[in-house]
Amino acid sequence: MNRQCKSALTLRGILFILVASVCFSLIFFECNSPLGPSIGSDNAMYLTMGTAIARGYAPYSDIFDHKGPLLFILETIPQALSGGYSTLAVFIQEWLFLFACLIILHRICADAGCKTPWLVLLTYLALNAPLVSGGNLSELYTNLFTLAGLFLILRVFDRDGLPGARSLFLHAGGIGVMVMLCFMTRANNMLVLCCAVLGLTLALAIQRRPGAIGVCAGGFLLGSLAAAAPILLWLRHYGALGDAFYGAIIHNMMYAETDGIGRVTKLLHSSYGHLAMFIAAVACAGALLHGLHTRRFCVSLALIAGAAGAGIGAFISHKYYDHYLMLGTPTAAVGAALILSTLSSSAKARRTLAAITAAACCATLCVFGSQAYARRSADFSAMEQFTADAQALYAQVPEDERGSFMAYRVEPKWYVATGALPCMRFYFLQEILADADPRVMDEIVDTFETDPPQWLVIYYNRAFSPPYDPRVAEIFETRYAFVDAQGEYQLLRLIREDRP
Repeated sequence: MNRQCKSALTLRGILFILVASVCFSLIFFECNSPLGPSIGSDNAMYLTMGTAIARGYAPYSDIFDHKGPLLFILETIPQALSGGYSTLAVFIQEWLFLFACLIILHRICADAGCKTPWLVLLTYLALNAPLVSGGNLSELYTNLFTLAGLFLILRVFDRDGLPGARSLFLHAGGIGVMVMLCFMTRANNMLVLCCAVLGLTLALAIQRRPGAIGVCAGGFLLGSLAAAAPILLWLRHYGALGDAFYGAIIHNMMYAETDGIGRVTKLLHSSYGHLAMFIAAVACAGALLHGLHTRRFCVSLALIAGAAGAGIGAFISHKYYDHYLMLGTPTAAVGAALILSTLSSSAKARRTLAAITAAACCATLCVFGSQAYARRSADFSAMEQFTADAQALYAQVPEDERGSFMAYRVEPKWYVATGALPCMRFYFLQEILADADPRVMDEIVDTFETDPPQWLVIYYNRAFSPPYDPRVAEIFETRYAFVDAQGEYQLLRLIREDRP
């Protein structure tokens, strides 16, 4: 690492990061944007999850998701501070995470001797622009932890020799903290840093530094335990440790293996695969150039291994959602910083590359930004009618029976539109969750048999796939009575002998 080129973050740099992060957030975090939130699907689940826990629900046991417990906490914080179902509170949290990402990335650029940090920040934003999928996703949050881990790796290992044992232990502890925070947000998301750590271990083994490996292992383990302990205690407070293990580990793995397109086909014959290869190529090019230029191969191996980890994370599931590719953007941004640092001695080459990169990034941000703005505007307008229909039906549910209400298989934003909370823990995409684990549907059917919701909202005259489980369909037909319909949704009431 070129310490002579290291510089503090100036007021102008902070202002650039502030303006860039705010503009990016307003346009691309469309689900919660103050310009008019589109709400979205996953975001609606998280708004419901956070509001439910803020109002006393237990994570996993009362409200389910197959993400990690830290994501539950992150979604609860803005709702606990705002009173529930606040898109603005979530937007502020998203922006703070992006702002912190850019601050850390600027520091990485400065430490690496990159003379154009603004270009690296622009590259990071442009890479994420087509991938954020409206924002408020686990990858957005773990990218902060990944960048912090990469920063610590560069600080310790991008030098001619290693620091003292105490400094090595503390930095390894910090890396362990970041890996565990990624894991606790979503298990898949730790792969970038885990693979980077494996790359470092390999490099140290090649250099025959068993003592350094031992010190790093001790610090890494202690840091991991320190990060995990408060989260596990939080789960224990709710008595949800077992349910969390099932949701975040077991069901998450089952979900990843549900049917989909083959991995090789997706890699070679889709824009998803091509973008994944481009992101990895930028990271690997920076790592190789930096290693050849400085002869410090620990960082090179770590960054290449981290890029491989991002690729594994993007293809470990058969779902291939675009936001899975966000896992690789921190390694690509660091790779870009190392490329520009290597070219710092050639002003002409640096200026040419900077001009080409800046033009490509600006074009990318403009194209995808205009698409995001148009999509958000259309979804926000459609949400007005959706909200009117949902509230018209929910208004017919008596106040004292709203604790026994369920919107089954409809869009999760139904809860956001009405301010309602589900009375069953599997509150979204029930048959899809059951496709990963049939026990999910067994539990749902058992709940309908033993403690059925008094009120249901389901689709009305609308095709959807997969169809209702036959047992659930029979329950709807025989045990519930039609009350009203609005738009594509109908309200049903449980048939009871004591009710007229």
